[in-house]
Amino acid sequence: MKYLFWLTLFISLSSCSRMKNIKISQIEDIWFAYSPNQDLNHGSEFEGEIMLQTYDGKQYEMRKNAKLSFSSYDLSKKGTSGSYIIIKKSNSFNDDMCFMTLKYSNKGEDFVKVDSIKMNFQGPLGIIYRGIDGSSGENQKNRGTPLLFRDGKNGESGTHGTNGTSVEDFTGHVWKDNTYTYFHIQENNSNDIFRYKMTNGNRVQFNLSGGRGGSGGNGGNGGNGKDGEIKGDKTKRPGDAGNGGDGGDAGNGGNGGSLKIFLHSNCSGMQNQIVFEAKGGYYGLAGAAGNAGEPGTPLNGQQAAKQGWNGSPGQVGQSGYDGNYTISIQDFNISNYH
Repeated sequence: MKYLFWLTLFISLSSCSRMKNIKISQIEDIWFAYSPNQDLNHGSEFEGEIMLQTYDGKQYEMRKNAKLSFSSYDLSKKGTSGSYIIIKKSNSFNDDMCFMTLKYSNKGEDFVKVDSIKMNFQGPLGIIYRGIDGSSGENQKNRGTPLLFRDGKNGESGTHGTNGTSVEDFTGHVWKDNTYTYFHIQENNSNDIFRYKMTNGNRVQFNLSGGRGGSGGNGGNGGNGKDGEIKGDKTKRPGDAGNGGDGGDAGNGGNGGSLKIFLHSNCSGMQNQIVFEAKGGYYGLAGAAGNAGEPGTPLNGQQAAKQGWNGSPGQVGQSGYDGNYTISIQDFNISNYH
């Protein structure tokens, strides 16, 4: 973990072409550089850079380098933008570290570094239990004119999209002291408990929306039949058209979760600082039907080849149901949840 102060840091970056030639034996260190002066709390989006240094003292920014992989249960990387989101689920109010694994691979060798950032609990708090989106079905390839046979092949059907996952129901207890507001969140079915905190005066957003359904794959087009022809003393018939494949069915959206919040009387005034979202997940798109191929053209006197059939489009999915949210004031015993 190394801090990156954006306004005062100047680094001479080498070209991407030279980066491709760096050997594992040349690497001194890899680390994650960031400014601690950003909002760093659950749900925060912040800026950071993955840096590599070789033994000759040169430093390289690794954001777009294909040989560098990033993995973490606590952070989500947003493409190659240099932005990250804290997705950590904490079991302790004092758990302020987010870990990641950085791996540079070249010619079968790896340089692996485990690094971390430290949360400062500043800024808005995001408690995200959103459902997982369903996977989309596979689009099928279009069939061409066959090489050996006369008839066009049938297009294959697109595979079905999977359903988005639904979100469970939760119960939360919220209180504050002179510095922080605390959130004790329990999943009702599993009794899993998560603990969050933020500096006083910020807002909190709960997202318990269901996952979106995956789209169905498109059906492939049928292949064209071969034209009628004469080869030597043989006459070959025109080929029939191939049928189009069916589109895959769309996945259903997952249901949004429900949340019951108990605010302690010492923070009853923060009701307007709570934002709740628990939309049912949208259904995926139905896969498009594949078109029939074209029949081969007959010679004079030959019987016409058969037309193909277009495939059928996939079935449309259903959206999930919205979750709900209730809030009440209660003088519960804080020591039961700390």
